[in-house]
Amino acid sequence: MTQTEKTLTPWTPAQFLTPARQGKLSKNQQKYAAAIVTDFVDTYQQVASDDREWTVTGLKATLTALPMMVDQPHNYYVAVVPVLSAYLAAQQPANLVALDAELTAARPQLVAKHDNQQVNQEQRDYEDVVATVEGWVQEMGQQPQVQNLTAADQHNFGLIVHVTAELLLTGRHLQPAQWDAKALASVMFGPFTHLLDEDQRQTSLYQLLPFALTTLFTYLQHTQDLPYAHELVDWVRTHHTALVTMYDPKMETFFQQLTSAMQRAGVDTQDHAAVDQFTQQYLHDNPTLGQQLFATDQQLATAKHRGSRPAFRRKRRR
Repeated sequence: MTQTEKTLTPWTPAQFLTPARQGKLSKNQQKYAAAIVTDFVDTYQQVASDDREWTVTGLKATLTALPMMVDQPHNYYVAVVPVLSAYLAAQQPANLVALDAELTAARPQLVAKHDNQQVNQEQRDYEDVVATVEGWVQEMGQQPQVQNLTAADQHNFGLIVHVTAELLLTGRHLQPAQWDAKALASVMFGPFTHLLDEDQRQTSLYQLLPFALTTLFTYLQHTQDLPYAHELVDWVRTHHTALVTMYDPKMETFFQQLTSAMQRAGVDTQDHAAVDQFTQQYLHDNPTLGQQLFATDQQLATAKHRGSRPAFRRKRRR
């Protein structure tokens, strides 16, 4: 079997952290090594799930996504590059030199981005957003249609509002006055589900999405500057079926593969025309897969814009 045909089986932290290898790491690197390897492998599998070997493109995408997917202190990010350099070197990929070069190039941004002072400010800004959104949830909770929900649905209602609003406010850096259908579409298909924990990805939550979003936009229309409220509500109505059925493990795997294919091909995921063209070609090249995925609901084709993911730090909401 050739190198390119070999299935990628990343080492676990236990396989990597033998006494000899661990002894070559600094105290700080040893402290975070297991977490770094675990986070790296998890993130790599999400953004480069098609890769059958370690690739520079997959590595670059993973290092870019890592700060969005994990919440760790500054010292963790100081250790990322040396730990991953040792981790990849231990597995002896054929393109190790190129991988090391990509790691070296990424280190300044990883370390600088997580300067303690900046992280503290980001945390304060995030907490302000959470507090603002929580205020919206509390006020909407006084509405009869929300009060009539079951306790479980009220919890899911609050979760939907928090995740959606935080993706737009913190991820897209858009205030309510800037929210429109294009911005909403960019965060609902893909990023929304990725911000949920696995045990939160339940049918009952997705069934509640249209109601929760419509209630949020109607509420903000009266309390905030939301000039595109009608456009947002119309978008929710048009995509009702896609929203309530959008989480399917098979679909999720497909879009992860599609995103990885786009990254390898150098497609600008902000260019919707380019995304459309690439997706159509991808489905043309994989006709059986396309038929299986889209036969039941053509609305789900709009989810191809999942390749565009906002920068968003995953943190626990209150």
